[in-house]
Amino acid sequence: MKCKKCEAELEEGVSLCSNCGFDNSEENQAPTLEENCEAEISRETVEALESTEQESAVQEENSNQQELSVQANEEQTEDGSDGIHQEKANGTAGIGPGKIALLVVLGILAVAVVVALIMGGLKGGSKDVAPDPQFSVGESTQPAETTEPTIPADGNPDDVTCKGSYYVSDEEIVEARDTVVATLGDAKLTNGELQVYYWMSFYDFLNMYGNYISAMGLNPMQSLDTQVSIQEGQTWQQFLLNGAIENWRNYQTLAMKAKEAGYELSEEYEQSIQAIPEELLKNAVNYGYETAEQMVQGDMGKGATMDDYLSYMTTYYLGHNYYSSLLERVDISEDALLDYFNEHSDEYTAKGLTLDTKFVDARHILFTPEGGTTDENGTVTYSEEEWEACRAAAQAVLDEYLAGDQTEDSFAALAQEHSQDPGSKQNGGLYESIYKGQMVKPFEDWCFDDARVEGDTGLVKTEYGYHVMYFKHSRPAWMESARADLMTEKGHQILQDMLDEYEMDVNYSAIKLGNVDTSAGK
Repeated sequence: MKCKKCEAELEEGVSLCSNCGFDNSEENQAPTLEENCEAEISRETVEALESTEQESAVQEENSNQQELSVQANEEQTEDGSDGIHQEKANGTAGIGPGKIALLVVLGILAVAVVVALIMGGLKGGSKDVAPDPQFSVGESTQPAETTEPTIPADGNPDDVTCKGSYYVSDEEIVEARDTVVATLGDAKLTNGELQVYYWMSFYDFLNMYGNYISAMGLNPMQSLDTQVSIQEGQTWQQFLLNGAIENWRNYQTLAMKAKEAGYELSEEYEQSIQAIPEELLKNAVNYGYETAEQMVQGDMGKGATMDDYLSYMTTYYLGHNYYSSLLERVDISEDALLDYFNEHSDEYTAKGLTLDTKFVDARHILFTPEGGTTDENGTVTYSEEEWEACRAAAQAVLDEYLAGDQTEDSFAALAQEHSQDPGSKQNGGLYESIYKGQMVKPFEDWCFDDARVEGDTGLVKTEYGYHVMYFKHSRPAWMESARADLMTEKGHQILQDMLDEYEMDVNYSAIKLGNVDTSAGK
């Protein structure tokens, strides 16, 4: 079995990937939270983003990442997609995570989002952003030559503007590695650990907003302490540092509450975290490093150690898993959901959501016509005979299904064998939470027929071919939206109550950051 995130081989019976940190088991995920947030960013981050026109564009794009396009391409895409379910681009526009981030940050992002939702409240789609080979993060370096805008003067000693730049030489950050820069109850944050939180914040931000960073004024090829961020009065270095400190506060708070409750990581998690150095070493040599710690420092700066990185992983997972266990205990009745929906009816109506709106789950097996004639404009047309051959192939598979046990599993197996839709072939042709206006019309009309019942099958012709259809079920759309939103509010309150129990003290003047060359790889 391979990891769903990094495709590393998993040990038999182990779901937590020691290479990237991703939990491959369904039961250990927190889908309500993870499907409705973007990155590890603080409340201040969100407020800053919401103050820009770019944020609205980001949220609109992210909210549509998983949708099937009504105006799908008429021709096949480069990857062979039939165009029915053309996904919005979510690449990083020429940038990508660092080398260790390539191995771990995507896995972490898939689960390291509890605090993001609660503190940030951003909603979006997939976080699995493939890194662009044109950009990678190299070894620790001295800060890049200052260019406009220049490093600002030192500011308020009691907030993140304390220093115009926190970057220091490799020698200085190594010397200051054990200096405590923040406390939260009995927990202490050292400069060494802060390196991990800071650079992970940077990589996370690139992953989430890669297509929009130019519009936000962020140039990863230029030193972060010389660029004005979307937060007025802060450079990008200060902005990301503030987010890193908030993330540490959130993770530590959850971890401390977990310990108070006697909650412990499972043996599987413990073993997987302990195996990280060995797993990273296997990949380090591919990037020219002799040790796994060198690889960590290549992405996190000379001030970071393997112990700092493992501390980050342990703190995060302990808090995340404990928090997930608390959410699982939250019971929301249908009456409570209805009350919540009615209280926010104006907001939902503005989104086109009413009590009559429903979602549909359906499976399909796509057959595309073969042959065709291409005109001078590149448009492909098919003859009646070619369309009929396509229909006959689809009908043959439908007949095969009807002659069998007629179960959903048997239909899914046929979809995996025959479907020409790469977007759904591997999951048995399944599309979930389909809503009106999302699909191409003939496909949608069949799904939303009022007479449709579970197990219905049929043939549907669209401009892309013939679809063998299987109706799974429909459900009220308002209920899912209300549940997700209400759970967000309850989750926010759970965490906020925890945060109120501890006072964080930050010594900004003691903070020192090691710089990393974000302009070229090794």
